[in-house]
Amino acid sequence: MKWGSRRDEQRGRGNGVDTGRGAGPFTKIDKQSVIGTLKAVGSRDPDVLHAQKHKLLAPSTNLKKLSFILMGGGGLLTITVFAAFAGIPLAIFGFWMWRFSSRNIAVVETAFAEFTASRPT
Repeated sequence: MKWGSRRDEQRGRGNGVDTGRGAGPFTKIDKQSVIGTLKAVGSRDPDVLHAQKHKLLAPSTNLKKLSFILMGGGGLLTITVFAAFAGIPLAIFGFWMWRFSSRNIAVVETAFAEFTASRPT
Protein backbone atom coordinates (compact mmCIF):
# COMPACT_ATOMS: atom_id res chain seq x y z
CA MET A 1 0.00 0.00 0.00
CA LYS A 2 1.42 3.35 -1.04
CA TRP A 3 1.83 6.23 1.34
CA GLY A 4 -1.33 8.36 1.35
CA SER A 5 -3.37 6.12 -0.94
CA ARG A 6 -6.00 5.42 1.69
CA ARG A 7 -6.35 9.12 2.41
CA ASP A 8 -6.76 9.81 -1.30
CA GLU A 9 -9.52 7.20 -1.52
CA GLN A 10 -11.33 8.78 1.43
CA ARG A 11 -11.18 12.16 -0.27
CA GLY A 12 -12.59 10.70 -3.48
CA ARG A 13 -9.40 10.90 -5.53
CA GLY A 14 -8.39 7.26 -5.55
CA ASN A 15 -11.26 5.74 -7.51
CA GLY A 16 -11.27 8.03 -10.55
CA VAL A 17 -14.86 9.15 -9.99
CA ASP A 18 -15.56 12.81 -9.30
CA THR A 19 -17.61 12.99 -6.14
CA GLY A 20 -18.34 16.67 -6.60
CA ARG A 21 -16.79 17.75 -3.32
CA GLY A 22 -14.14 19.91 -4.95
CA ALA A 23 -16.35 21.36 -7.66
CA GLY A 24 -17.48 24.93 -7.28
CA PRO A 25 -20.96 26.27 -7.92
CA PHE A 26 -19.94 27.61 -11.35
CA THR A 27 -19.02 24.18 -12.69
CA LYS A 28 -21.02 23.23 -15.76
CA ILE A 29 -22.67 19.85 -15.28
CA ASP A 30 -23.07 17.46 -18.20
CA LYS A 31 -25.34 14.46 -18.51
CA GLN A 32 -22.56 11.87 -18.64
CA SER A 33 -21.00 13.04 -15.38
CA VAL A 34 -24.38 12.88 -13.64
CA ILE A 35 -25.03 9.35 -14.91
CA GLY A 36 -21.49 8.35 -13.92
CA THR A 37 -22.00 9.74 -10.44
CA LEU A 38 -25.29 7.87 -10.08
CA LYS A 39 -23.63 4.65 -11.27
CA ALA A 40 -20.79 5.19 -8.80
CA VAL A 41 -23.31 5.08 -5.96
CA GLY A 42 -23.51 1.34 -6.55
CA SER A 43 -27.15 1.01 -5.59
CA ARG A 44 -30.46 1.09 -7.43
CA ASP A 45 -32.37 1.97 -4.25
CA PRO A 46 -34.62 4.96 -5.08
CA ASP A 47 -33.93 6.65 -1.74
CA VAL A 48 -30.16 6.47 -2.20
CA LEU A 49 -30.40 7.75 -5.77
CA HIS A 50 -32.73 10.55 -4.69
CA ALA A 51 -30.27 11.63 -1.99
CA GLN A 52 -27.44 11.64 -4.54
CA LYS A 53 -29.57 13.71 -6.92
CA HIS A 54 -30.15 16.29 -4.20
CA LYS A 55 -26.44 16.33 -3.47
CA LEU A 56 -25.80 17.10 -7.13
CA LEU A 57 -28.53 19.76 -7.20
CA ALA A 58 -27.47 21.58 -4.02
CA PRO A 59 -24.89 23.97 -5.55
CA SER A 60 -27.19 24.89 -8.43
CA THR A 61 -30.20 25.53 -6.22
CA ASN A 62 -28.12 27.73 -3.93
CA LEU A 63 -26.81 29.59 -6.96
CA LYS A 64 -30.37 30.09 -8.19
CA LYS A 65 -31.40 31.58 -4.83
CA LEU A 66 -28.40 33.89 -4.93
CA SER A 67 -29.31 34.96 -8.45
CA PHE A 68 -32.76 36.07 -7.28
CA ILE A 69 -31.14 38.11 -4.50
CA LEU A 70 -28.74 39.72 -6.98
CA MET A 71 -31.49 40.53 -9.47
CA GLY A 72 -33.66 42.03 -6.73
CA GLY A 73 -30.77 44.01 -5.25
CA GLY A 74 -29.74 45.19 -8.70
CA GLY A 75 -33.30 46.29 -9.39
CA LEU A 76 -33.48 48.21 -6.12
CA LEU A 77 -30.14 49.88 -6.75
CA THR A 78 -31.20 50.80 -10.27
CA ILE A 79 -34.18 52.72 -8.90
CA THR A 80 -31.80 55.21 -7.35
CA VAL A 81 -30.02 57.21 -10.01
CA PHE A 82 -26.67 57.37 -8.22
CA ALA A 83 -26.41 53.61 -7.60
CA ALA A 84 -27.56 52.56 -11.06
CA PHE A 85 -23.95 52.04 -12.17
CA ALA A 86 -23.73 49.19 -9.63
CA GLY A 87 -27.33 47.98 -9.89
CA ILE A 88 -27.40 47.28 -13.61
CA PRO A 89 -24.34 44.97 -13.60
CA LEU A 90 -25.68 43.20 -10.50
CA ALA A 91 -28.99 42.55 -12.20
CA ILE A 92 -27.30 41.33 -15.38
CA PHE A 93 -24.98 39.03 -13.43
CA GLY A 94 -27.96 37.74 -11.43
CA PHE A 95 -29.83 36.99 -14.64
CA TRP A 96 -26.79 35.13 -16.04
CA MET A 97 -26.48 33.11 -12.81
CA TRP A 98 -30.19 32.26 -12.96
CA ARG A 99 -29.87 30.95 -16.54
CA PHE A 100 -26.68 29.02 -15.71
CA SER A 101 -28.15 27.34 -12.62
CA SER A 102 -31.44 26.56 -14.41
CA ARG A 103 -29.55 24.76 -17.16
CA ASN A 104 -27.55 22.74 -14.63
CA ILE A 105 -30.72 21.78 -12.77
CA ALA A 106 -32.40 20.72 -16.03
CA VAL A 107 -29.39 18.57 -16.97
CA VAL A 108 -29.40 16.80 -13.58
CA GLU A 109 -33.16 16.21 -13.76
CA THR A 110 -33.05 14.75 -17.29
CA ALA A 111 -30.01 12.58 -16.53
CA PHE A 112 -31.67 11.31 -13.35
CA ALA A 113 -34.87 10.50 -15.23
CA GLU A 114 -32.88 8.70 -17.93
CA PHE A 115 -30.87 6.74 -15.35
CA THR A 116 -33.92 5.65 -13.36
CA ALA A 117 -35.82 4.70 -16.52
CA SER A 118 -33.00 2.47 -17.75
CA ARG A 119 -32.97 -1.18 -16.85
CA PRO A 120 -30.74 -2.25 -13.96
CA THR A 121 -27.49 -3.87 -15.01
